[in-house]
Amino acid sequence: MTMFPANVTTSSATEALARFAVATDVDHAPDALRPRLRGLFLDHIGIAAFAAARSESSPAVRAAVDQLDPGGGQATVIGVNRRYSLPYAAFLNGVHAHSLDLDDTNRAQTGHPGVAIFPAAVAEAERLDVDGRAFLDAVAVGYEVCCRIGAALTARAYERGFHITAVSGVFGAVAAVARLRGFDAETTASAFGLALSRAAGSMQYLSNGAWNKRLHPGFLAHDALTCATLAEAGVRGADSAFEGRYGLLAGYTERAEPEALTDGLGTNWLLLDTAVKPYPSCRLTHGAIDAALALRDTVAEKERAEAALDVGVPATAMTIVGEHGPTKLRPRSIVDAQFSIYFQVACAWLDGRVDWASYERLADPAVAAMMDRIAVDVDDAVPNGGGTLTVHSGDQSFSRTVSVPLGEPENWIGDDMLSDKFRSLAGHVFEPAHAAGIADGVLGLSPGSSMRALVRSLAAQGRAAA
Repeated sequence: MTMFPANVTTSSATEALARFAVATDVDHAPDALRPRLRGLFLDHIGIAAFAAARSESSPAVRAAVDQLDPGGGQATVIGVNRRYSLPYAAFLNGVHAHSLDLDDTNRAQTGHPGVAIFPAAVAEAERLDVDGRAFLDAVAVGYEVCCRIGAALTARAYERGFHITAVSGVFGAVAAVARLRGFDAETTASAFGLALSRAAGSMQYLSNGAWNKRLHPGFLAHDALTCATLAEAGVRGADSAFEGRYGLLAGYTERAEPEALTDGLGTNWLLLDTAVKPYPSCRLTHGAIDAALALRDTVAEKERAEAALDVGVPATAMTIVGEHGPTKLRPRSIVDAQFSIYFQVACAWLDGRVDWASYERLADPAVAAMMDRIAVDVDDAVPNGGGTLTVHSGDQSFSRTVSVPLGEPENWIGDDMLSDKFRSLAGHVFEPAHAAGIADGVLGLSPGSSMRALVRSLAAQGRAAA
């Protein structure tokens, strides 16, 4: 392999990203890249395992897949006993890992790259039994393609109602699979062209707290494997998938930044801007949560429920988590609450934490009363993910601005907290010794590691639903 040149033009962006996916030498990437991906993979596994066992949507989704895939196969689903065929195992892993809204986020992509890349890459790596280094390299290029396409779409894609994770993610998953299968650039570009007809994901789920969003990574993982297999068999995909007249950037965003596809490609790795979430809610709520946790001790416990809280978020966040509508002010489902900054800040302020147990308070009158004391307005002085909070208690006021929430690279969650998060989630499925072995295997991924052995160790060991 050769080092991929950065001086490509956006007119050849599809071909450039295809060559990058299959030919770039990841050994020339920053030293931090592979260790970061190991940590992100461990995070992904813990989330998927917990959601397989505990998410309220998982039983219905698996019941449907059991009907669609009655014969099963040899592919592993994290935290589940039964094996499935390759595309349906990838589908379930994608759905489970996105069901908590606790998966990683990337500010350039404005989405969740890990849940887009890992499900398809894990299924393919298990099938081929590649080594740990080959797996990490495939995931690296998949993340990068996904993040760059999201960055080129910009957050303005949300204005057309598109879920950027799903739209950009299918191409990142294709890139990872292409790398693992040893495609050439032409075949990979053709797979991108086929995936252009599968790039989808609507934000309409916000209207009623539907489970569509949780399904998006499953759909894209399934479709990425399908598109890669079609291209491998010689099926011709559309050219210029990203920059063409009817390509992705023309159809999916109000304002594209096409230079993001290739500027610094192979030298400036956007995936290193990926964050780990400490709270199971939309990332756009996290700055305000951090501020609430930081300020709650400024008010005596007996007076907290009487305080008034003013929250400021950027305009994009306001649309998604802060609007003054019924699903935000009185969330009725977990999905509603995950996208309600009112609920998230109320729980943080009252309880000093936000975790999966917080959703047990959906019908709690104390939380509802606290939400009524929270006002949310636009504050474009803070970036997406950030937030401001001003607390009014008696004749005193206290303010905190969080520009970079906990978990971002500049405010990294830390290896200890990352490991604690994994154990707290995986412990609902795996015995402690088994979970420790998984963590050791993931954090020690190397050219000597068998991905098939590692992935098969992720099946439930009798403590989760079959």
